[in-house]
Amino acid sequence: MKLFSTFARFSLSSIALTVTCHTYADTVFGVYAGAGTWQSEYAGDIGKPATSANDLGMGDNNNNFYYIAIEHPVPFFPNVKLQQNNITSKQTSILENNLSIGNITYPSGSTVATDFDLSYTDAALYYELLDNWLTLDVGVTLRKYSGHLQAESASLSDKTDIDISVPLAYGHMQFDLPLTGFFAGFEGNYISYDGNDLADYSAKIGYSFDSALDLGVEVGYRAMTVNIDDDDAQTNLDIKGPYAAAIFHF
Repeated sequence: MKLFSTFARFSLSSIALTVTCHTYADTVFGVYAGAGTWQSEYAGDIGKPATSANDLGMGDNNNNFYYIAIEHPVPFFPNVKLQQNNITSKQTSILENNLSIGNITYPSGSTVATDFDLSYTDAALYYELLDNWLTLDVGVTLRKYSGHLQAESASLSDKTDIDISVPLAYGHMQFDLPLTGFFAGFEGNYISYDGNDLADYSAKIGYSFDSALDLGVEVGYRAMTVNIDDDDAQTNLDIKGPYAAAIFHF
C-alpha cells in the first residue's frame, strides 16, 4: 500500500496544533481501560468493479475492541490512548457481478469465499482542554491497519494485505452528571485525502460504580467509514451498530 504525501502534511499541521495546547495536562495521574464488543452491520461495496456487501453475504458480526489510556500532569507531553479494534467478516456467496481483488477477477456466477480483515491499532496523542464535569480532549490519532482482503473460488485464489499507516484528527468530549456516576460522551477520528475518507465515531452513555477501581459499564453506538481507493484494494464500506463495554479507572 502507498503512503500518500497528504499524510505527512496532515501530520505536521496536526502536531503543530496540539503543541499549541501543551499547557493543558491532567491534574493527576490516571489510567483508564476498557474492553467491549461491537455488533457491526456492514454496508457498501468492495473491489473494482464494485460488489456490494450484501451480494458478498456480509452479515452482522460481533467485533471486539479494547483500550488503555494514560493521563498525567506533566506539561508539554501528551496523554496517550492505545486501542485495538478487530474488524473481520467471513462469508461465502454466489457472485451476481464480477469481483476484482488485487490482480484477479472472479466472474459473476462463481461461488466465492471471502475473508475481510480491516483490523487496526490506534495510538491517540491528546491534550485535555477541560477536565472537570466536562472533559474535552483534542489531538492526533496514529492508526495502523494490519489486515487483508482475501477471496477464493474453485479455480482462483488471491489475498491482498492491507498495511496502511495514517494520522487522523482526534476528539473526545464527556459530560459527567455530578454526584450520580452517570456520564455521556462522544469520541471521533477523521481524515480525508485524495478522494479517500476514514472516519469513525461513537456516542455513549454509562455508569461508574463508586469503588477502588471505579468500575463501570457503558453502552453506545459506533459508526465507521472506510473509503480507500488504492491500486491493490478498493473499499467503500460503512460499518455501524450498537456496542457495550466494561470500563475501569484508577
